[in-house]
Amino acid sequence: MRRPTLGIVGAVCIASIASAADLPVKAPIMPVTPVYSWTGFYLGGHVGGLFTNGSGQSDPLPNVPFFGIFPISGNMNDAAFVGGVHAGYNWQVSPSWVVGIEADWSWTDAEASFDRPWVSIVAGVGVRPGTVTSMSIGLDWLATARGRIGYLITPTALLYFTGGAALADVAYSASATNEPPSTYIASTSFKKTVGGYVLGGGIEWALWSRWSLRTEYLFYRLNTDNGVATFNIGSGAFPPPLGTGFAWNDTDIHALRFGASYRF
Repeated sequence: MRRPTLGIVGAVCIASIASAADLPVKAPIMPVTPVYSWTGFYLGGHVGGLFTNGSGQSDPLPNVPFFGIFPISGNMNDAAFVGGVHAGYNWQVSPSWVVGIEADWSWTDAEASFDRPWVSIVAGVGVRPGTVTSMSIGLDWLATARGRIGYLITPTALLYFTGGAALADVAYSASATNEPPSTYIASTSFKKTVGGYVLGGGIEWALWSRWSLRTEYLFYRLNTDNGVATFNIGSGAFPPPLGTGFAWNDTDIHALRFGASYRF
C-alpha cells in the first residue's frame, strides 16, 4: 500500500507558516486621551449669598451738653441673595499653573439698619419717650476686576486665589425724630458709588471640553465711610445750631458663590 506523500503545495504552506511566525508583531494602537487646556476666554454666571457687616453713629450737634442726649451707635448687618455674571481669560502657563483675569457684576438687595431711642444726659431721665434715631445702608450692585492664579490639583480641577478692586452702588439713609409737642426732624438720604478691594479663592472643575463649575468665597472691604450733618426741620423748639451728624463706617462683605462658565 502506497504511503501518502507531501505535495509541493503542502510544502509551500508549511514554509509560509514558518516564515510568518518569524515576522515582528506590531503593538496594538491605544487611544490617546487629550490633555485639557485651561487657556481661553470664558463667560458665565453665578448665584449665592452674602453677609454684610457695618456700623454707624449719630452725634448731637453742636455737642452733647448743648443738645442734651448721648451719641447713638449701632451695627448694621444683613444676609441677602447675590447673583450675576462674570467673564475672564485664562493662560495655562505650565502643566500645573494657570493665571488669568476676571471681571464680574452682581446684583443684591442687601440692606442693614438699626433703630435706637434717645438717651438723656440728665441723671434719672433715661430714655426720652417718642424719640428714635434710625440709620441704614443698602447695596444695589457689586462689581470687581480681579487677577487669578491657580494650581491644578488634577488636569481638570483648579484650586485658585483671586484678588483685586471692587465697586459698589450704596444707598444711605438716616433720620432722628422726636414726636410732638416739641417736634424734631432731621433726615438724609443719598446714593453713592464707592470703591474698595476684594480677596478670595475657590475651586473650579472642568467637566466637559468647554464647561466648568466653580464654588468660591470672596471677602469685600468697601469704603462706605461717609458723614453728613442735618438740622431740624420740625417745630421751633429745636432751632439751629441743634442738629444731628450721621456717620457710616466701612462695610465688610462675606460672599459664597456658585457658578458655571463656558470657554470659547
